[in-house]
Amino acid sequence: MELIRLTEVPPALHTWDPIPVELAQEWCAVLITHMPQHMQPTFMYLQQQAVRKDGITNTAEWIWLAKEFHAAGFTPAEWLQLTEDVLTDERATPGYAGSNMGTYVSNSLITLAVGKSIPNGGVIRLRAQPWMPWLTRTRAGEVSLSVVTEMLEGHWGEPASVIPFGEFPNYSL
Repeated sequence: MELIRLTEVPPALHTWDPIPVELAQEWCAVLITHMPQHMQPTFMYLQQQAVRKDGITNTAEWIWLAKEFHAAGFTPAEWLQLTEDVLTDERATPGYAGSNMGTYVSNSLITLAVGKSIPNGGVIRLRAQPWMPWLTRTRAGEVSLSVVTEMLEGHWGEPASVIPFGEFPNYSL
């Protein structure tokens, strides 16, 4: 995975185009619940306040995630459902190892955006493409949590991509 510094993010990721403003606001409303990047508490608070006040953010990481999932056909509500269902498995939570005196178990379907360390300083970040079967199956009526559990099961122990703090994955959208 090619990484670039956050200070070198392409200009296209500082704009929500082609996502309409109303849909960008929906994305921001759900992203505020599970921020896709590690932030210190003060910055988290300021980000939340800005989104609540303006309804939108120009944070590249948020725009990138929304554009990636939007291009794959996900709605903001579907992304939120997927993320929350992944997090119901405590092994997917970066703080799991620290709080349970265990070893962090990686899963190749979960990318970690880390702060200081994987076990206690990171947040999860999903990629859209590996979760396309989830989207198809849930739209066909299958229960989201069951599909997530089944998809994750075969990948525990496989290496996960790790995004160091201050860096940004350079994926094409």
